[in-house]
Amino acid sequence: MRLHTHDYRAPDTDGIVDGAILMHREMSQLLARRGSVALHDLTAGPRCIAGLGGGDVVYAGSGPYAFLYHHWRERHGGDFRIVREVHTALWSGYWAQEELCAPLVRPGDLALFPTEYTRRLFLRNFPSVTASGSAVAYPMLDRLPRRAPRALPPAGRPLRIGYLGALSLAKNFDQVLSVFARCHLEAGGGVSLVCAGKPNDPRWEAGRVRAALREAGVAEDAVRMEGVRPQERLTEFFDAIDVLLFPSTASRETLGRVVLEALAHGVPVLAAAIGPAVELLPARNLVPTSLDTTSTFDMGRVGPLGRVDEDALVEKLLTRDVEPAALRSVTPYTDSTFLRTLAGHPLPVAAHHDRVLPSAVRVAPRTGSGGAADAAVATALFRDFFEHRDDALTAALDARAARTGHDAPALRRVVAAPQRKLADYRAFPRLLDALVLPPLTYTLRPAEVGAALTGETP
Repeated sequence: MRLHTHDYRAPDTDGIVDGAILMHREMSQLLARRGSVALHDLTAGPRCIAGLGGGDVVYAGSGPYAFLYHHWRERHGGDFRIVREVHTALWSGYWAQEELCAPLVRPGDLALFPTEYTRRLFLRNFPSVTASGSAVAYPMLDRLPRRAPRALPPAGRPLRIGYLGALSLAKNFDQVLSVFARCHLEAGGGVSLVCAGKPNDPRWEAGRVRAALREAGVAEDAVRMEGVRPQERLTEFFDAIDVLLFPSTASRETLGRVVLEALAHGVPVLAAAIGPAVELLPARNLVPTSLDTTSTFDMGRVGPLGRVDEDALVEKLLTRDVEPAALRSVTPYTDSTFLRTLAGHPLPVAAHHDRVLPSAVRVAPRTGSGGAADAAVATALFRDFFEHRDDALTAALDARAARTGHDAPALRRVVAAPQRKLADYRAFPRLLDALVLPPLTYTLRPAEVGAALTGETP
């Protein structure tokens, strides 16, 4: 088996990169160490696949680029296998990827997912994702510490709560602050909070968070806002906390790297009882969660799909009703499983996973041409973008503005940029959304949610 993948030259800002980019970068390094991977440049176009044959496997990575390999294979010939990935659940980028790949997937191709929850979601929505053509594999653990689980301080003793990740409503960060404030006051000041992450709204800036907590009666020295922490400094963060909160119900959540990172450092995690955490954590560490069954969600935006029960979370923290750090299934997150899966030998999937969201999500149907026609247009857009055919892109944006009555100044600035590189991975998906496949909407159907919660078959 000869492996091929593209060189994902992503920008590294102060040591911080997007989770999916970090994963692809780590996998490229893993394959390079294995000594049998050929790195190439997607911007070279179909020349990337020249000479590939039956003994070759293309690790296509993820996002709106994976479809290019499928399209080029179909247009220019080739009988190699393609392994694509899905790193984000209800996001237009990965949904578009699967829509574009669907008519071009062949037997032997494989779709990789970080959790069985995510796999089930795509199995229900895409005939191109089959049981035999999909697997769960997201290697992380071999690059993390393997510390023994740490015991929590007993009830009544000081407790250090931690939060790591984006400070956003989608991840229910406001609930973290609310729960912490209640615990701090009820414990007579014996509970502190350490936060590390990037605020996505001015209300989560350090000064404003401290001011809000001060008004709630929280002592100034009980809160530490550390900003963004590079990967190499995560150990310091986990050494400073006793328990990590992961109440995220973000629509794009498929794993939560921070959960695996915390467990690897011996720190227990309390998490929302939906989505990926269900198959990662002991049942005792899952917090009851209610879903938003009244809203219509947009795959172009990230938001919370529900809210955790704050009373239950406060009770767990104050009484130390927390199972020690333990990962339910280690196998999907090892290098050996990943390499075995690339070779076409996936392992059985997790027995425990969230059955609520995959059965509840109802996605609005796509209107338009679809299929190979969209793939051809998307490929042309990729060519125009990376070959700097700005006139064609500007004309397409003009046509969109005339059709919708809304301009896209942010995208026009991207098109007008003097340089273009593959690392600009955020810009191309936005152009794809605007000009080819508009983000779909979806709802969580109450009847489906109720059936899933009670274990009944819808």
